[in-house]
Formats: sequence, structure tokens, C-alpha cells
Amino acid sequence: MALPLIAQSFVAAVACLAAAPAASDVWQGDQNAGSLQFVATQAGAKFTGCFRKFTVRFDFDPAGPPSGSLEVMVDLESADTADAERDGILNSAEFFWTDRHPQARFQASQFRREGERWRADGELSLRGIAQPVAVLFTLAGPSRQLGMKGTATLRRLDFGVGQGEWSTTEWIGNEVEVRFDLALIPADARP
Repeated sequence: MALPLIAQSFVAAVACLAAAPAASDVWQGDQNAGSLQFVATQAGAKFTGCFRKFTVRFDFDPAGPPSGSLEVMVDLESADTADAERDGILNSAEFFWTDRHPQARFQASQFRREGERWRADGELSLRGIAQPVAVLFTLAGPSRQLGMKGTATLRRLDFGVGQGEWSTTEWIGNEVEVRFDLALIPADARP
């Protein structure tokens, strides 16, 4: 039986976030580009999954004071690990419990520079539990589209992801890495 594990990979929100300034300081994810992935461990082997549906809104000017906001909403039912049985288990009450908690949400309003990267300190709400999460990212690109790449590390058990027999780390690792590679466009851009 395939085991689920992606629970923490979300992010956030952790997975998953948005970018910087130009003509407008408010950015949103381009629905036709970008990825939000997670890497988890099941039975000692790493696997990668992704979320097919998520939105990003980022109000930030890297040239200005380190203030702004980042919000990432993830449709948890869109988790795809290339294993239909595992994907189904992830939606169950033992993991994401999507019947009651269909979305995960990451919100940050504190930013600071760490070398060539930025750090966003925020809160991830997953499965009805909110915990602090730090996201590291870089920004690049022309003024009408920005690239945002980064990572965050989550502990699934902090969010209650993995109930019953999955509430230990015997079969599923606790740490989940979230990776994102986003294309951001001005929020006022027309499709």
C-alpha cells in the first residue's frame, strides 16, 4: 500500500510564494507558469510531488524598506505525487483532511535580506493548525515579470499531518522540503 507524506510540503506555503517590484509593487502568480513542489521521505526513499493549483499575491519592493506582504493559497486536493493511491491517502483525514481543510495558507509580513537571498517570516495554516514558517527566496527578472525561487522546510507532525499509524516517523519522515519556482506578474496585468 502506498503511503502518503506530502502534508508539510505545502507552503507554503510554504511553499510556494511570490515576488518583487517594478511599475507596480503588487504581484501575483502567473497561472500559466511556475511550480510548487515538495520533497518527502517514505519508507526511506525520497519522492517529489507538486501542487497543481495555488495562488500567490506579493506586495513587496526589494529596493524599499523590508516591509510588505506575501500570501500563498494552496488547493490541497491538487497534490500530485504520480501515485494515485498515495494522492488519495493524502486527502484523507489521516493527512490533509481536505473534506474539512481544503486549503493551506501561508502569510508573511516580515522580510529581511540574508546575503543574496530574502527571508520571509510568516505563518502557515494547514489542517486547522497555524505554525511559524520561514521561507528563503531570490528574485530576478525584467520589470513586467519576476521570477521567485526558493525553499522552506516543514515538519508535518507540527501540523497534525499523519494521524493514527502515520503519527510516527517509522514509515514517513517528519521533514518536508517545499521548493517553488514562480513567475510573477503585476497584479493589475490583464490576461
